[in-house]
Amino acid sequence: MTCKKMKKGLTLFLVTAASVLAVSRQSWGASAISSVSLDVESDLHIGDDYSTDDIEVTARKGHFSVGDIEILNENDWWEEDEIPRISVMLNADEGYYFSISRSNIKVKGATYISGRKEDSYTLVVTLELPSMLETLGETGQARWTSVNEAEWDPVPNAGHYEVRLYREGKTIGGLQKATEPKIDFGSLMRKEGTYNFRVRAVNKRNNDVKSEWLDSGATSYIDEETAARFRSQYGETIPDYITEPSQMNQIYYTPDQYGWIRDSVGWWYCNPDKTYTTSNWQLIDGKWYYFNSSGYMVTGWIDWKGKSYYCDPVNGDMQVNKLIDDGSGRRVDSTGAWIQ
Repeated sequence: MTCKKMKKGLTLFLVTAASVLAVSRQSWGASAISSVSLDVESDLHIGDDYSTDDIEVTARKGHFSVGDIEILNENDWWEEDEIPRISVMLNADEGYYFSISRSNIKVKGATYISGRKEDSYTLVVTLELPSMLETLGETGQARWTSVNEAEWDPVPNAGHYEVRLYREGKTIGGLQKATEPKIDFGSLMRKEGTYNFRVRAVNKRNNDVKSEWLDSGATSYIDEETAARFRSQYGETIPDYITEPSQMNQIYYTPDQYGWIRDSVGWWYCNPDKTYTTSNWQLIDGKWYYFNSSGYMVTGWIDWKGKSYYCDPVNGDMQVNKLIDDGSGRRVDSTGAWIQ
């Protein structure tokens, strides 16, 4: 009996001694790390293989260093809707140990998810990077499909595109927007010359995320005969002081000019008989457009006789049979009416 009691007592002594020693390592001369601040930068692209070379994590302050980074996602490449998740190992400097709460872990460029201590000197944190929905896929090629129409390869996760047209190196018409990977420059090609264009994609969730400008490479030459035809179809340039179509007269367009005309206010449609639609819909080239009381094309949601319709924010045509990509979650039917 005496021998067993001594063995049990010895075991208890060794466990207690080990605990005291562990505490002593921290308290005798070592300092606690009570906060962690990290900066995360990533350069991830849809379709690229996973690589930690594209992710950089740095310590903003504190007596520790950043160790191994591991990608926790299960695929082999980044998909369009994926949320990148990583684990980061943090190592305390000599003479320091981690004694930290969740609230004292600050991360810039990512979201803190969880953390665990492998021991007093090693902390592993799990972080989520911005969703791939807030990135853009690879930009392809841009080209002319006719003398006035251009297109480019669609970019994954692009909500719209910004386009600039140039004549002899000079910008024509300012910044254009396109919801589809194509655009008709006819209304801007009113003068003879050599034209080229540039385009970049804008992310559908974050308008601050944009691709690099892509040059068309090839050019399009507009001769005087073609330029005259475009002037006839789209009208002459309208002075800034013209604020609505009713102020237009024969001074600003010739008898054979009709069709879409853009002035300092917006787009309106001049019929061959020089009339224009107000406060109503008009079918033009197989698509419906709505014009306000001044005769200008209206975009976005339009309330009409107890129903709501949606016109494309760039092209202006009424949308049908689709989920509207404006964050509202609304869907419209075959007539263009919102399905409530």
